[in-house]
Order: sequence, then C-alpha cells, then structure tokens
Amino acid sequence: MIHYLDLISLEKLSSVRFKYDVASTYDTDTKIASLDTDEIDGLIKSLKIMQEKVFTSTPENYTKVTYKSRGGFEAGCYWGKNEWSTYLKLEKYDGKSYVFLKQEDFPKLLSLLEKAKTMLK
Repeated sequence: MIHYLDLISLEKLSSVRFKYDVASTYDTDTKIASLDTDEIDGLIKSLKIMQEKVFTSTPENYTKVTYKSRGGFEAGCYWGKNEWSTYLKLEKYDGKSYVFLKQEDFPKLLSLLEKAKTMLK
C-alpha cells in the first residue's frame, strides 16, 4: 500500500505496489509496479475470470489471457505444454520483471488484493 498526498489540493491518493528483487551474479535490481485504486477492481475481476473460466478450459492452440494496467503492469496466464502457466510482469518493457506463479497462488493473491482494496478507501 502506498498513500500519497497532493500538497496543492490536499487530496489523498492511494495505490497498491508490487515489488520484486531480481538477483543476478553481480547485483540486485528492484522491479516495482503500482496500481491506482480504480485499477484494483479490474485486476480482481480478471484474476477471478482466469480462475473460474480459463483454468478449467483446455485449448487446442497456444492461448494467452492478460490483464494490463495503464502503467504497464500485467497479470496473466498462457496455455503451453498442456498446462496453464501464470505470471505477473511488473514493468512493461523489462523482460526481467516477470514473476511466475502457480495456479494455487491466485487465491492468495486475490485475498491480498481484496484486503488492500478495503484499506484504500
């Protein structure tokens, strides 16, 4: 959770922040994505659709389903090698910002997002 205060209008803004540390041989790089309050509902709805409708399907061809935020954050899944693989991509143009998840992680992620949504209000 991140809370901002516009010092001119005194309006309070909030967002959900994802952070991922990528370790390489020589250093560690931090990947960050933030979703505005109005984007959280769309992400939650998309993840639920993936869980309830997409993961239960068996496509004949390669299939990809994604949610994309305005800032480039992406959450999705793809069908390959006869199974669904799931991921988050924190930065739009950075191939090193992928976080690969298991399907079992989606309920945990949904729970965290729904909790965060109540804290944003």
